[in-house]
Amino acid sequence: MQNNTLILGLNPAWQRLFITEKFELGQVHRLPKAVEFGSGKGVNCGRVLQLLGGNPMMMHFLGGSYGSCIFDELSASGISQIPIWIQAPTRICTTVVSDGVTTELIEPSPVLSSIENEDFIQTFVENWEDVNRIVVCGSFPSNFDSEALLNTDLVNKRLFVDAINDIDKWLEKGVELLKLNANEYFKLLQHMSIPQVTSSPQFWKITASTVLERLPIHYLVVTDEDGPVRVFFMVEGKFQFIQLQPPSIKVVNSIGAGDSFLAGWLRADALDFSLEETICKATAVAVARCEVERPWNLKLERVHQLEKELLSAIERISD
Repeated sequence: MQNNTLILGLNPAWQRLFITEKFELGQVHRLPKAVEFGSGKGVNCGRVLQLLGGNPMMMHFLGGSYGSCIFDELSASGISQIPIWIQAPTRICTTVVSDGVTTELIEPSPVLSSIENEDFIQTFVENWEDVNRIVVCGSFPSNFDSEALLNTDLVNKRLFVDAINDIDKWLEKGVELLKLNANEYFKLLQHMSIPQVTSSPQFWKITASTVLERLPIHYLVVTDEDGPVRVFFMVEGKFQFIQLQPPSIKVVNSIGAGDSFLAGWLRADALDFSLEETICKATAVAVARCEVERPWNLKLERVHQLEKELLSAIERISD
């Protein structure tokens, strides 16, 4: 099967996950044995996309023993990788989940050298011609030469972005999808100097239509934890707004829900689903992810069940 999707998850992490009944600041806790695995937005998205039937190719910076662990784990899962080996060690993310509440402790990103940046760009150019979808997931490592990446010729490439920092030129070139959570969306509005009158009943229409008028974004998607998934787009110059309320569930671990949503969207896109079916697929994958410890432990039968239930809950918001 051909790899038609290149995922740039450039800032991966080695995940240490603790699930405990009680967690209080200022107290001594004897935690259970950590569940450890490779993580980060790109890794989560890639592994879930593979589970859904996709065949992604991962490109990421890896360093030290934990970088080797991530490489070995993904290789064992059968995912194609293009590692850029760096001197700085891959960061560790420690997550504590207690009574449905998640606390994350994330180490600083590795700092790249100029040689490592040059290695990345050369390797990227050597591999990107064979793919038609490029996915940018999450933050960049420190000192990453984003200008060099953004200045590459991306003609005939469909860009899917799940990031907020250093993406201005991506957005100006035009992207198929910009997927943000609510906090990231507010940050984008601030960056674009768009007023945020959240008390207004027209808040979403006014702000999202302004973003789409200024930037060539095909679909702008905003997720909001327990709130509705909102999808904004233009048809023949007319603003369109669809939303979908996810069902209430018992959350086991929500880390990576947004990454799983993106994987669901990418899979639906590859299968030429309608927009409504795509929203339901992505939302179902994100919900099913929250019901298990790790993103790729989600149950496909649960995803299919949720897709059917959610299709009737789609709302088209009129003016």
